[in-house]
Amino acid sequence: MNPSYQKQKINCLINVSEIVTIHYFEFDRNFESHGEKHDFWEIVYIDKGEAIIKTKAREFTLKQGEAVFHKPNEFHAVSANGKVAPNVFIITFVCRSKAMDFFKAKQMSIPTPLRKYIGSIVSEAEQAYHLARNNPYLTELTPKQNAPEGSVQLIKLNLEMLLIKLLRHEQNVKETSVQREISDNLIAGVVEVLHSNVYGKITVEDICRKLCFSRSYVSARFKDSCGMTMNEYINRMKIEEAKTLIREEKHSISEISEMLCYDNPHYFSRVFKKVTHMSPREYKQSVKF
Repeated sequence: MNPSYQKQKINCLINVSEIVTIHYFEFDRNFESHGEKHDFWEIVYIDKGEAIIKTKAREFTLKQGEAVFHKPNEFHAVSANGKVAPNVFIITFVCRSKAMDFFKAKQMSIPTPLRKYIGSIVSEAEQAYHLARNNPYLTELTPKQNAPEGSVQLIKLNLEMLLIKLLRHEQNVKETSVQREISDNLIAGVVEVLHSNVYGKITVEDICRKLCFSRSYVSARFKDSCGMTMNEYINRMKIEEAKTLIREEKHSISEISEMLCYDNPHYFSRVFKKVTHMSPREYKQSVKF
């Protein structure tokens, strides 16, 4: 006799039906947009630095690690503050789920463990589409012919995961695992130590001693949370800072290399090219918009 199985219908709390645009901007410190409105959602997230956000209702500064959600048909504009060259992630999408009401005009800090979803969206978008560098007026994504299978679906899934996790976080739904809480606090501590030493030299051993955890434990938890080793993160962090300094045009390439504690400009250039796939000078030319 065959057993009778009961199929469970999946009710989607948040369903993103369409992706409109995806941007990862590396603006200069004087960038200013004219503003716009459209009939779909937009998320603006500050990956580095800060930016000024304007709507019809208010004007405010969005700081590193923070995001703002613009509901459909809300006028909005983003600009640099004239002092700092910000890195800004923007994604626009269609979602008609009732749960999105929670995000209307919402300004919030994105918890460190959830920022990996933004990184995954950018990574998949770079594989799926020809992303125009620093073009704030892009209105259509151009697909790549040989994009990896499932890239667009992974963008959708990572975005939905981010939104659902943020919804849970803001509603104070706490994870029951004490170990998970310890791990999250540890990663936040590691990231804080790393960023406070962006202009210095710091090793994995230094970090572990400072936080009183073993190297194996910290390394495993960090890679699980951030998707890369601490050394890889240190290089990426320093190169992101270098890109900001290049855009601010206050220092030469050699001076930036020395400021970030690289042994010499040639080694700095090799690391820069490994991370960005272009030399510092090529990058400097590419961001002149």
